[in-house]
Formats: sequence, C-alpha cells, structure tokens
Amino acid sequence: MERRITEEQVTKAIIDWLETNGWEIICYDFPQSGTGVPLHLNQELRTTKNKGLFIPDIVAIKNGVVIFFENKDRFVLSDFQKIQMLKSTTNYEVSITKFLEGYNYSEIFYGVGLSHTSKTEQRTNEHLEKIDFAVFRYEDNTIKVNFDPHNIFSSSNDSNNIGPLAL
Repeated sequence: MERRITEEQVTKAIIDWLETNGWEIICYDFPQSGTGVPLHLNQELRTTKNKGLFIPDIVAIKNGVVIFFENKDRFVLSDFQKIQMLKSTTNYEVSITKFLEGYNYSEIFYGVGLSHTSKTEQRTNEHLEKIDFAVFRYEDNTIKVNFDPHNIFSSSNDSNNIGPLAL
C-alpha cells in the first residue's frame, strides 16, 4: 500500500528546494504547530480578534520577490479561494507590509505546494486563475514547478526539480 505524503513532508521538501535554489526562508509553519506568523485582516475589516487570520505555510524572498505558499497533502479548493482573495484585494495589506518590514522587495506572489497525484494536478489545473504558481512534491521526493506564468522560479535559474531529499 502506498503511503500518503503529509502536508508537513510537502512543506519540508519545498523549504529544502527553495533553500537549495537560493531563496531565503522568512518563516514557515507546519500543520498544527503554531510556529507560523499570523497575518490579520486590516483593522477596519476585523470583527473579532482572530477571525480571518491568515497563517502562510512558507514565506520566502529572493531578488526582491516574495512568495507566500499554502501547502496541502491534497487539493483543497478553499486554499485556492484564499489565495485568489489575497491576490485580488488589499484586505491584508497592513499586516503583510508590517510583516515584511526590513526586507527589500518589489513583488509578492501567492501559490500552492501540493503532494502530487494525477487527481490533484487535474484539480489544480482547473483553478490556475486563482494562483500565481503551483509546486508539486512527488513520491520520489522531487519538487517540480507545475505552473509559473510569472517566471518566478525559472527567471532566477531555479532548478525545476531537485533529486531525492532526506526527509
């Protein structure tokens, strides 16, 4: 029986891949760990202390480009919808700006890191308009960029995959 790749394994593999390709990891969050950085809705949009809290799974920077990852072990439509909202509104602008103080950046992109299955890839391809990029962790521990219309990874000469990782 095939063992399912966990969200934590996806996150660790992507962190290793990003670091190998020269990205600086600003922060990361493993599922249920509470180690991530919470980003709040702008003050005027808040109705409660924690409602609408956004905790990215990975935030990294390279050459003035900041990337926010939402990672999962499977396709989850609500994450794609969350990313679409982040891309198309300024609801978290104050919190993101404060969080990135001290970093010199010119662009921010939002995407997903997923455990690869044909079904996950198919569902992702049906919702590409909601995200800026999609990265998959395969069974053989490789990372592959599936969707990158802004050349976030290819323009910086990131390798599109990395060999087996020690996880």
